[in-house]
Amino acid sequence: MKKPITWRFAKNFTIILGFLLFLTLFLSNFIWTCYATDMTTQKVLTGRDSLALNLALLVLASVLLTGLGPLLRKAPEKLLKILRIFIPCHVLFWGAVLIVFSKTVPAADALSVYQCAEAAASGDLSCIAPVGSYLSYYPQQVGLLAFFELLFRLFRLLPISVQYYHLLKILYVLMVCGIICNLLQITDGIFAKAETNCMLLFICCLNAPLLFYGTFLYSEIPSFFAFTYGLKNIMSFLKEGASPKIRHWVGALAGISLAVLLRKNSLILVIAVLIVLFFEGLRRKSRSLALLGILMLALSLGILPCTIKLYELRAGRQLKSGVPSASYFAMGMQESSRAAGWYNGFNFNTYEETGMDREMTVALSKQAISRRLDYFSAHPAYAACFYHEKFLSQWADGTYACRQATLATYGGRHKVFQELYEGKYAGAFIACCNAFQLILFLGGLIFAGKRLFFKKKMTQNEESLTLPVYLLLIGAFGGMLFHMLWEANSRYAFLYFLCLLPYCAEGLSTLSSLHPSSVIKAWQNRKGNATINGKR
Repeated sequence: MKKPITWRFAKNFTIILGFLLFLTLFLSNFIWTCYATDMTTQKVLTGRDSLALNLALLVLASVLLTGLGPLLRKAPEKLLKILRIFIPCHVLFWGAVLIVFSKTVPAADALSVYQCAEAAASGDLSCIAPVGSYLSYYPQQVGLLAFFELLFRLFRLLPISVQYYHLLKILYVLMVCGIICNLLQITDGIFAKAETNCMLLFICCLNAPLLFYGTFLYSEIPSFFAFTYGLKNIMSFLKEGASPKIRHWVGALAGISLAVLLRKNSLILVIAVLIVLFFEGLRRKSRSLALLGILMLALSLGILPCTIKLYELRAGRQLKSGVPSASYFAMGMQESSRAAGWYNGFNFNTYEETGMDREMTVALSKQAISRRLDYFSAHPAYAACFYHEKFLSQWADGTYACRQATLATYGGRHKVFQELYEGKYAGAFIACCNAFQLILFLGGLIFAGKRLFFKKKMTQNEESLTLPVYLLLIGAFGGMLFHMLWEANSRYAFLYFLCLLPYCAEGLSTLSSLHPSSVIKAWQNRKGNATINGKR
């Protein structure tokens, strides 16, 4: 099938974009590091990394990977079967350890939604009010409220009496296992290589932030689980020659819409899906892809407003439209006690000071944006430093704020975890997470570089990889751009980091195939050819 010029442009543009993204992430993490040591202020510190140590780390990692490569290639299918059993057990074990010993509880926004859901499950809908409630400021959290309320009603049927957050944490750890399984199926659908699948499971096994976020009772984990579940069903539509079944339609639409319901910013990933469906639909002239895109767009845009309306009907009261998005963009341009562009209260305070007047809040936010643009224009060096710090604070922190997010405890946290959060083990934990992330971004850079510069050396299977391969990459890039304008937080970047894991796994798998003997032989052949050419 002849590929339209628009499709070819989109694919080539995405490959270039992917290379620039991974190059930026790799260099940023190679040169700088961001971390927080004071859990009271949670100020993000930025420092220069040791280039010599990082170089030594990359050399050591490359040697280990190329040394383990033959073992990985010897029986990858058998190893994959073992890892499929080991990884869930590994996640469940560490999830249980974190639940028992770190003793994290809902805090801040998560606590507010938790309390609203707990009251709603008992028939108290006072949180659905135009003023004076958390949801009157943040109505977009109604989706998470509905999710929690449903679970709490189910928990009440169990013959046990415990705080709901204990059961929630167990469910969240199970969803982390589900995320890994979904990512594995997506990776297999993209690359169809057992070696890459094994590498992905190794990466997930060593991913400390992913394990820690299993006890963070907010929207990230269930939303990303729903999205990856929807995406693995969407891959059935995007696979050449596939005939999607009814369960794929249901799984795709349910997963994607639930992801948006639980976390509105998941629309960024949905947009990436719609972009790929659009270009693939043009190439294949497929009605099913067009219909899927239309239904997905309608459900994604409609599910949250419909859920809000149902709660308003139940309560007999209406919610206000909440803090306007313009105030988030304004806040993203301001200084904060934690880092550039992070939360500083501007959005909430401005909305409250105007008496929850949306139009006035938008007007004041636009004025704040205009003032900051004028200041940036007059001080370009400051503007560059501001956005440089904002970028690094999100993407050069290998922990992705997993300690800050899970800091709240109901008392009696084990001393080892206390030291890990705020004591003598914190530095080692940060260093390990940063080193791990640097190696991952090296893998991503290898993946993107191979597809940009070494197309002639690709196998037939690799050459056949089409635009859907880069769907998660498009989503991650969109998320990075969005949070460079919106409120920043390395926790927000975490889900987009997870989107990059399949590409990192493929790049590291490629690196592991470069056995030292083959590299030396290739170099000797190149040297011999140069000598012969010189004699000629």
